[in-house]
Amino acid sequence: MEQSTLGAPADTFIEHYERKIHSQKQLIELSKALNSTLDLRSLIEAILNVSIAQSRCLEAGIFLLPDVEHDVFIMDENAVGFDVKANHRLKIPYKSDLVRLLSEYPTLLTLSEIRNIAAATDHSSLAQVSFREALQELSQLHEELLLVPLKAKGRVNGILVMGPKSDGEVYLAEEKAFLSDLAALAAIAVENARLYELATVDMMTKLKIHHFFQTRLREEIEHARGSDEPLSMLLTDIDHFKKFNDTYGHQVGDIVLKEVAKILIASARGKDVAARYGGEEFALILPKRDIYAAKAIAETVRERIEKMEVENPTDKGDRLLKVTISIGVAEFDAKNDTDNKHLIERADQALYRAKDGGRNRVEIDI
Repeated sequence: MEQSTLGAPADTFIEHYERKIHSQKQLIELSKALNSTLDLRSLIEAILNVSIAQSRCLEAGIFLLPDVEHDVFIMDENAVGFDVKANHRLKIPYKSDLVRLLSEYPTLLTLSEIRNIAAATDHSSLAQVSFREALQELSQLHEELLLVPLKAKGRVNGILVMGPKSDGEVYLAEEKAFLSDLAALAAIAVENARLYELATVDMMTKLKIHHFFQTRLREEIEHARGSDEPLSMLLTDIDHFKKFNDTYGHQVGDIVLKEVAKILIASARGKDVAARYGGEEFALILPKRDIYAAKAIAETVRERIEKMEVENPTDKGDRLLKVTISIGVAEFDAKNDTDNKHLIERADQALYRAKDGGRNRVEIDI
């Protein structure tokens, strides 16, 4: 009996430390993974997957600042389990009382705990409207969440939100500790990804800048040359773009650029690169696609833009504007394309034929 009584705590003690060792190993592996990429989408996917696996819950999402110019956290559309609509992304002001509380509080908090803190301090700024509105936003995901702030360089740069555990139990102290450690790693990785984005992304259109495009195209050409895998690219031009600037002003011209860029970005998959080639000319690098697969993508892009209506915020002309683009498509030819210039020239020649043939069309280089 004594051995049995003594044995149970010993087994529990061993099990506790085995879980702790497992968690530390996971954090080490996650740290390696987070430090191996500067792609924000990949980072978010890794953070959410590990959070769910470790906590045994079915829902997780992350609020991030879209870019350095924004002061509102927006729920990332790649949440797991939560119903996040692209046209109604949940928002939390960066300067809200909720964010301040998360940044200052020593432990992780659930929505219930936050409500209790607010109720106990109703004379303070925690009772302000901004705080209540943030709670209402979060409650749309679930009435009970665990909030995990991502802190880097003394400030919150993201908020990880976890749904209830699948077994209905509360989050254990060791699970909260793991999520805190995870958040510390994630915050640094997100900060690094943001800095990289500043250096490689055109802030207005969110497309990759020209230098990044040239570098990646060179890399993909070398890969295609060594692997015999196909590689294609699209070069696009907004039809009659000067008319938007001259008729409605540069503000509307910028809006048109942004809306077209959104469709190019949404059309990119995996290692595809959507870039701003120059002015109103955009490009899309398509690894592992031959000329016909690339043409199909180009037609889809062209059709989506043709169906798009751009809202005109000025009092000049039509309220809704129609936009079309012309697209040239070329596939890498190992025998003739010695560098970026030759492939781009062939895509440009196809683009010229599309414009010369009446615009709002796709032409391929054969």
